[in-house]
Amino acid sequence: MTFMSRQPLPTSTQRQHVYRIAIIMAWALTFGPPSVLSSQQATAPITAAGTALALSLAEALRLATGTSETISLARAGVLRSTGQQLQARSQLMPQLSAGLNWQKTLQNQFQAISKKSNSGSKTGGGSDTSTIANNPLTKIFASPYTTSFAVTASQPVFTGGRASANIRAARVNRESAEIGITTAQAQVQLDVTEAYYDALLADRLVTIAESSLVQTERTLRQVQLTKNVGSASEFELIRARVTRDNQRPSWLQSRTNRDLAYVRLRQLLNVAPDQTVRLTDDIAESPASAPFVESTVPITTVNVSAAEVLRADPRVGAEVSKVLASADTSVPVRAPVRQAVKSVEVAKLQLKSTKAQRYPTVSLSTNYQRLAYPNDGLPRSLGDFFPNWTAGFGVSFPFFTGGRVHGEELAAQATVLEAEQRLKQTEEGAALDARQTIAQLEQAQASWQATVGTAEQATRAYDIAEVRFREGISTQLELAETRVQLQQALANRAKAARDVQVARIRLQLLRDLPLAPSRPSTTGNTP
Repeated sequence: MTFMSRQPLPTSTQRQHVYRIAIIMAWALTFGPPSVLSSQQATAPITAAGTALALSLAEALRLATGTSETISLARAGVLRSTGQQLQARSQLMPQLSAGLNWQKTLQNQFQAISKKSNSGSKTGGGSDTSTIANNPLTKIFASPYTTSFAVTASQPVFTGGRASANIRAARVNRESAEIGITTAQAQVQLDVTEAYYDALLADRLVTIAESSLVQTERTLRQVQLTKNVGSASEFELIRARVTRDNQRPSWLQSRTNRDLAYVRLRQLLNVAPDQTVRLTDDIAESPASAPFVESTVPITTVNVSAAEVLRADPRVGAEVSKVLASADTSVPVRAPVRQAVKSVEVAKLQLKSTKAQRYPTVSLSTNYQRLAYPNDGLPRSLGDFFPNWTAGFGVSFPFFTGGRVHGEELAAQATVLEAEQRLKQTEEGAALDARQTIAQLEQAQASWQATVGTAEQATRAYDIAEVRFREGISTQLELAETRVQLQQALANRAKAARDVQVARIRLQLLRDLPLAPSRPSTTGNTP
């Protein structure tokens, strides 16, 4: 067995380089939130009693669509708008009501007059009041009990267009609420897709961190062996131990990120917090064709052609065009734009309804009653009831309202102007959102193409560096630098695969998704 010869102590520049490598290693394992695509080992981070719940992406989407609170809220909005539409429609329908009333009068002026009239007739006064006391009308008014049954009907004849405008506005509101359901469903699908791939990517980063920790432990043991035989210095042993110890926090952080990613996924799916989840889909690390083949022309100069280095991979455009062929990115079909159009229509109808207040209102009404005035509390038969039927024709005209109608018209006009300007803003935002989504897909696809073959080359480079270190040809600095490159290549490959899948799903759901806030894209690799 050949042991590594003792190396000279590193200079201050080499020590700074080691520190930089340690920082890069921590970044490679903890960059960004644990958001995304699958790992090839999709194991659940939190173990629990019972059988693990195996979930594919399609099954996760099905569960989320059936239990999502966001979709339920959107459906409640449709239910409310349907009720408001029925309320508005009732303004043009006949209004019928019936009522039954029984009443006892505790003190009655007519009863007192009747008693006084009877008393006067017995005293033999000069006037004959018996006719007044025994008059049927007097008995009706003097009766302590009254029973009435009434049927009332009314029918609006002319409202100046106010009722019809309110009906159309309510219908448009319901249509806008129905668009909101499709928007909520699309957003839930995107959220679940991102959470599913976040968990898968988090699994993959844990695997990378575990592999790196094992590699640093193997390096430490190699240095320990060479130190035991006097071929390595104490400084090299300490440096190897520090490198191994610095790797452990990154590994622990990646496990925490994975656990949190699964918690978010469980919440979106309304799965019990202690339920073990096993993701069955893979991270799909082979969506592209064969690696891009560089020119085989021998390199004879250090001069670089910018056009050659910066040329775009033609396969990126082909993949993006393939996704665009099945997606609709036009502005008018976007759900937020369609809802903004509905808002403008509603505002105009409300303005029309407000202006209609200046017109007269015409209505017909009728009231049919049957009344009884028994002396002993309740009527004996239908013959005790007397009819009372009225019909009416009414016209109401607000000739002076103190400026109220004019003020409501101005407010309604302002609402129309606001709705029209919001529509323009929404159309501009939809155009930008579509362009941004396409750009994210292009960037993710280009980043993915750039990682094709890089992980394999980095793995091969680390194997060579480990052999060189074991044979005493290279230093720990070279081995650590190669390990960082391997970790970064593996992490970049997994993240690029996730970004490609999420960008594709987002583009396919773009028609029904709400507008994303405008911000610089974070998809792809960070230099």
